[in-house]
Amino acid sequence: MNILFVCTGNICRSPVAEFLLRDLVREGHTVSSAGIAGLSGYAMDPRSVEYLRLRGIDGNEFAARRVSRRILKEPDLIIGFEQEHVNECLALEPAAISRTFRLCQLAAWQRNGDLTSLTDLPALRRTLPAVDCELEDPVTFRSFDDYSRVLDVISADVAALAELLPVEV
Repeated sequence: MNILFVCTGNICRSPVAEFLLRDLVREGHTVSSAGIAGLSGYAMDPRSVEYLRLRGIDGNEFAARRVSRRILKEPDLIIGFEQEHVNECLALEPAAISRTFRLCQLAAWQRNGDLTSLTDLPALRRTLPAVDCELEDPVTFRSFDDYSRVLDVISADVAALAELLPVEV
């Protein structure tokens, strides 16, 4: 499965989700990230790098990129953190509507038992309950603890997402 995480600048939330999911699934899936206002070529926010380092993951070689129509054609699943991210992706690539969601939606559906596998998502998409959630951008946070709290939510949601991924045989 090819998964794309999308946030605003592609330096905080989406690269952390990318690296966390890669670490959880290891093989069989392609995971990447981009930003709707992506700072192409920029390094990951140092606080995100530190957050990953504390979990044994090296994020130093990351380079941000801006989302494009071409990038949106490839993934089986496009995951934003705010409705704005979903809307921007769909404005660029309307055909992605059946495979574009917010991370908190997918995690909530998994936790509630509404969705047990991403292979069921196309069939269930229209019947899944609405989920009211947004995950604020921590880029302006001064405190590493406050910044980390947002990334902790992402980490938990990524773990829920990993439970939905098909197991490669």
